[in-house]
Amino acid sequence: MKGIDGKAAIVSGSSQGIGKACARRLADLGAAVVLNGRKPEPLEATADELRARGGRVTTVAGSIGEADMPARLVAAAVETFGRIDFLVSNAAMVPYAGPMMGASGERFGRAIGINAWASVALAQHAMPAGLADGGGAIVNVSAGGARLAVPDIAEYNASKAALESLTRSLAVELGPLGVRVNAVAPGLVRTAFAEPLLAGGREQQSASNLPLRRIGEPDDVAGAVVFLLSDEASWITGVVLDVDGGNMLTR
Repeated sequence: MKGIDGKAAIVSGSSQGIGKACARRLADLGAAVVLNGRKPEPLEATADELRARGGRVTTVAGSIGEADMPARLVAAAVETFGRIDFLVSNAAMVPYAGPMMGASGERFGRAIGINAWASVALAQHAMPAGLADGGGAIVNVSAGGARLAVPDIAEYNASKAALESLTRSLAVELGPLGVRVNAVAPGLVRTAFAEPLLAGGREQQSASNLPLRRIGEPDDVAGAVVFLLSDEASWITGVVLDVDGGNMLTR
């Protein structure tokens, strides 16, 4: 993949699942990666795994929702690798599952802060630290539910809809400065987050409803993310790419 080797990336929420797959792909292609996750143990285990593959990585433990975390991540990239080229905003939370009549403003505010605002905060800190110097790129990880009415996870989906809107706005604002901003919207992917949705024989039923007849894997999404970061996508900005086995076609 052109334009990845020798670059430096931050991947939030990269100790497992989609974020880990993105970090692994980037490291395998020669990028240096700042890994981030809330829990130090799985974060360091991921770092050890990538180093064993020859990857150059460093870690910053903690929630992307912490006020100083975006600045800490950017500082780690610059101090450890001397540059910052890519941002992958993957960390997310589900604040509440249930009817909207039981939702709260406090939980919704946390979801917006982590699932949407954090991507803007990362960009704010990365731009003056050199994100645009080599033609930087940002990929935000949204969700197909951002454009659907899915029972019981309205807060989560609303926060992802906000992320998609911010992606388009950032693309317009940062494009003239040499930075591309895109998003991917995964469907049902085999992660710890999705385990309850796949249990009890529901995986086969869910897969049968998709045109491609299988559940996604984290690496399916990682491939799309790395493409959007690469020079292969040098004339693409402001898009939300569905990576969902065709789910949006048949909803």
